[in-house]
Amino acid sequence: MAEKPRFYDAKLSKIVSLTSTVKHFVLDYDRGADTSFIAGQFMMIHLEKEGRPHKKPYSIASSPSLAASKNQIELCIKLVEGGYVSNYFFGLKEGDILHTSLPYGVFTVREPWVKNLIFVGTGTGIAPLRGMIQKLYENGCDKDIWLIFGNRYETDILYDAEWQALVKQHKNFHYVPTVSRGKNWTGETAYVQEIVKKQFAGQTEGLDFYGCGLVPMCQQLKAALLEMTMPKERIHFEQFT
Repeated sequence: MAEKPRFYDAKLSKIVSLTSTVKHFVLDYDRGADTSFIAGQFMMIHLEKEGRPHKKPYSIASSPSLAASKNQIELCIKLVEGGYVSNYFFGLKEGDILHTSLPYGVFTVREPWVKNLIFVGTGTGIAPLRGMIQKLYENGCDKDIWLIFGNRYETDILYDAEWQALVKQHKNFHYVPTVSRGKNWTGETAYVQEIVKKQFAGQTEGLDFYGCGLVPMCQQLKAALLEMTMPKERIHFEQFT
């Protein structure tokens, strides 16, 4: 049975611009708030639209340990043209109060861990994957962890310094950024599903795939994995609209 959501106000303590259209938000909760969740889950932002209650889901971009130790939760939000809630977020300032509820969702890492945990994301689809990868390392995961991260431009790559640091810290972390419209890019340029096919062709054992991004990417990735005869129970998605 799904856990009953908990409703709390949060103070926006920090806003960081990651790109011209993406910001990182840090939400602070009171010490008494139960902000526990499982890495990969999402939360709801509650506000009003034209005088009526309105809510919007956002994947949590941080590990549950941050909520446990500091009562903080992080979000990664892209400004969408005509998007009511994203425009609302981009108009906020540090110190503003948000009305939230959590947790929701079943997009979480399956246990026991298999040999290769493969995270595939595009754009702000990186949000839940970031929390999941952070939590895996906090739990001492010694399996091979892959991050295949697609963006249009090299300036769009979110949290790149964090991923590069993980590569240096952990021999089992494999980071494959790919950019489809790079200007001075010398790395991968294929779409994420093509990289998955190239990297894991002929393998069906010991793989778990976690994909997050817009619906078209998730559907194309799923089709590619099924074409590779990947078992359905090894394919997990969170789709954004």
